[in-house]
Amino acid sequence: MDDGARLEVGAAIRMGLDLALALLEDTDSSLDGMLRRLARDTTRWAMDGVPIEDVQHAVHDGVKSGLAEMRERVGDPIPDCVPVVELLDLLTSVVSRAYLDADRALRPVRRIPAGWPPTGS
Repeated sequence: MDDGARLEVGAAIRMGLDLALALLEDTDSSLDGMLRRLARDTTRWAMDGVPIEDVQHAVHDGVKSGLAEMRERVGDPIPDCVPVVELLDLLTSVVSRAYLDADRALRPVRRIPAGWPPTGS
């Protein structure tokens, strides 16, 4: 991975951290904007050739960091993991959708020929 891709993965980690903290602290007023930014940045990373698994791992690392930071502040483990699983589900969907959109934008449009598929003889 080159330095540019490494910096971009760092941005994904930071986004995952910010999103996790916003959700866990129930300060999700900016959550929609953060998700739009994640989708926009992910589309750019996809078009730049950053592998989807690198972005997914980085986002998950950010969420793990957010949980660790929260645990340090609160002093106890976070008791309810359901919001974390829901957050990871949401982030995975945003990243995957952005990659698919970027893939569609980069591929030439394939036309299905008239009469396809052929019917029986």
